[in-house]
Amino acid sequence: MEHFFNNIIFKYFDHKVIKTALASFLAYYLADYFGIKYGLTASIIAIISIQATKSDSIKITIERFIAVILGMSLFIFLSFFLGYQYITFGIFILIFMPLCIKFKIVQGFLVTTVLATHILSEKAISLNFLLNEFYVLILGLSIGNFLNLYMPTNSKAIDNTKLKVDNILKIILVDIAESLKCSCVSVNENKNFKLLKSTIEEGKKLSLLDYDNSLFDKCNENLDFFSLRRRQYRILTRMRACFRRLYITHEYSIIIADFINKVSESISIEANSIPLIKEHKELTELFSNFPLPKTRAEFENRATLFQLLQEMEEFLKAKIEFQSSYKG
Repeated sequence: MEHFFNNIIFKYFDHKVIKTALASFLAYYLADYFGIKYGLTASIIAIISIQATKSDSIKITIERFIAVILGMSLFIFLSFFLGYQYITFGIFILIFMPLCIKFKIVQGFLVTTVLATHILSEKAISLNFLLNEFYVLILGLSIGNFLNLYMPTNSKAIDNTKLKVDNILKIILVDIAESLKCSCVSVNENKNFKLLKSTIEEGKKLSLLDYDNSLFDKCNENLDFFSLRRRQYRILTRMRACFRRLYITHEYSIIIADFINKVSESISIEANSIPLIKEHKELTELFSNFPLPKTRAEFENRATLFQLLQEMEEFLKAKIEFQSSYKG
């Protein structure tokens, strides 16, 4: 029994489950308290108004409100000419569904359909009935949106993911530096690249959730951070491809390897990369003043090393661009 509760019940017992249960209870209770007919419909509307983010909740609420106005007007119009018959309901669906798709208000289709069945049940339309349907809609939407205002923040998870991404980046850069020195590839290279990619995607997903849950004080910094790391991941992927063409360890390789080690030490987004850009410029000038290669193999090796150096410049500039946007 303990295993059942720990692994089946509590494992999926989160804030959304609690809000859904509370929304269904409050809507039904308040409908009954205020004498609103069809309280169960208000309860269902409240349940389906609980969304993954605040932005989704508000967007879908607007869709449903527009759909109900359009759909109920259409159904009343059809009922006036065709009567309160089952065929009327079928024709209504036949016309209303394409309209929902056309105007992108599909989220309001089900709610409107349920409210339309109330007209069939009553077989009459009056001002009091229309007001009751309005109260049912407003009650369900209001309770769902009110409860959805509570959203746990992902800040801690995002910060942890950032640290994880930075650590993996550092490991990959250190491995690249070691590879330059010994003309070999780390056995964990493929594993680290895959882990970096998946961790960046995880961080971007968490950041997007957090962004969508901020209604007024929206900030793109976390999203842009993971976009930066994604850009740097692509640069590292190109650098990785360069190693297939490197087969000579030269003093130039050692110099670039030492520079990459310095970059790995300042991988944190807070670390100043301006000094590294200056050092990169000095390295480029030094590189251009070295004696010309004497063999084809040396020439190809030198060209590949120069490409690595250029990729590191883009790697650093990407970070500096981000810092200039958010760090002042």
